[in-house]
Amino acid sequence: MKTETERLNLFILVFGLLLGAYARFLPTLMVGFPVTDGGLFYEMTRSIQSSHYHLPTFVEYNGILIPFAYPPLGFYVTALVSDIFHMPLIEAFRWIPAAGSLIFSIAFFPMASTILKSQLKGTLATVFFALLPRSISWYIMGGGITRVLGHLFLMLILFSAYKLFVTPSRKYLAMTIVFGCGVVLSHPEAALHTVFLCLVLWLFYGRSKEGIKNALLTVLGVIILTLPFFLTVISRHGFQPYLSAAQTGFQTPLAWVAILTGSFSDEKFITLISALALLGFVVTLMRREFLMPVWLFLPAIIDPRSAASISIIPWAMLASIGFVDIVIPGLIARNKTQEELDIELNWSDYFMQTGMIKIALTVLIFYSFFGLVLSDQVYPKVSLTASDRVSMEWVANNVPPHSRFVILTGETEAFADSVSEWFPVLGKSVSVATIQGYEWLPDKLFQKKMNEYHTLQICMNKTYTCVDEWRVRTEQDFDYVLVSQNGLSDNGNSLVSSLMVSETYRLLYREGDMAIFKRP
Repeated sequence: MKTETERLNLFILVFGLLLGAYARFLPTLMVGFPVTDGGLFYEMTRSIQSSHYHLPTFVEYNGILIPFAYPPLGFYVTALVSDIFHMPLIEAFRWIPAAGSLIFSIAFFPMASTILKSQLKGTLATVFFALLPRSISWYIMGGGITRVLGHLFLMLILFSAYKLFVTPSRKYLAMTIVFGCGVVLSHPEAALHTVFLCLVLWLFYGRSKEGIKNALLTVLGVIILTLPFFLTVISRHGFQPYLSAAQTGFQTPLAWVAILTGSFSDEKFITLISALALLGFVVTLMRREFLMPVWLFLPAIIDPRSAASISIIPWAMLASIGFVDIVIPGLIARNKTQEELDIELNWSDYFMQTGMIKIALTVLIFYSFFGLVLSDQVYPKVSLTASDRVSMEWVANNVPPHSRFVILTGETEAFADSVSEWFPVLGKSVSVATIQGYEWLPDKLFQKKMNEYHTLQICMNKTYTCVDEWRVRTEQDFDYVLVSQNGLSDNGNSLVSSLMVSETYRLLYREGDMAIFKRP
């Protein structure tokens, strides 16, 4: 039978996760389509289905052949879910990322409780994690089919590796090897972070003869079990795809600044959870407990592009330390005499007897939840609209296949340009400035395409001569110009206005947020 403390922890945990689940499924309900990205991954998953689950050599996307070198576990899981449940693949891309994000939020609890050595801190850390926008933003997108698996296995291996070093056993050794294989075969950036985080755990807890042995056995086991996939890819393509992909991490010496300020959590309103995390950070330093601070800043050194999505894990745990070790004692002391404070009470007693703790925690949870729901409102603005999808279907039905388009959206972040990424899939034509896929190709093509993309989007607020100059400068020929922007109007957009009066371009299609022009 559960104790009162255990029941209270369970109630808070389930309640917080339910709020987090609502916020994770809300964007896909609002959008009615995979959130933001996923076009390239959609084609990779479809190619697995088409090849009857044999690993394809290449995937064709946007007019280029891309080596199939990406860790494939997420694609296989998505394809199987689609086939087993007779679900259209596009629907699998809608729902699997949100569901996977909820699952790894649940997996956060045993990891946090174990490392923090406290069910209460683990419960609060999990709730804080579930309510932080950063724990959602990178995962519920269509491309989240790989990210959610990678980060699920990341949570699981941090739990099992910690247990392996602290209480060694064959069970935890086997679990660590299996979870290590899972993360390596799911997501390259998650795998990179996992290697260094496990190394940190070993440095803190495993520097013994048995710890060294178990660490080496883990590495050996993961290498042996994942080697067939990598040998297959290397025998087909050599090391080039991985060498090319390794150059796209967007290294910057200032990546740690966002971590230090807490801005990476993306909280709305007053950043209460981040304030608690900063308190927890100070507490750990004062206690000379350096695991959390190291874990917080290390990802910014390893891979700045995905650092925030890893650092948010210790951030939530630090917030729980700040609440339990600073806020709760402060609220208790407010209404207690020194004699009463000397009497040891457990967490449930404190909670039940001190109304301010109940009020503080309830306000914090709901305040964070409303901020999270507010953050969700951005996703319909950065995802394909119904009008976008109808327009792309028109292109597929009325424009010769594989026609070449320049797509202008005014987007400053190439990875967040849903129109450019999904157009090759839905429009069945080529977007000459789309960057996805080039990270696996040689000769630094990815950086070249990234530069071309940004210089093209500058033309959104200029005239059609900017587009013509871009064509000459980049030697990228095209047949059509597609302009997509919320609230598109002739008077409100200089590019569209100039295209409408141009003698060079002819309007073919105009609907909602999208206009398409033919170039002779």
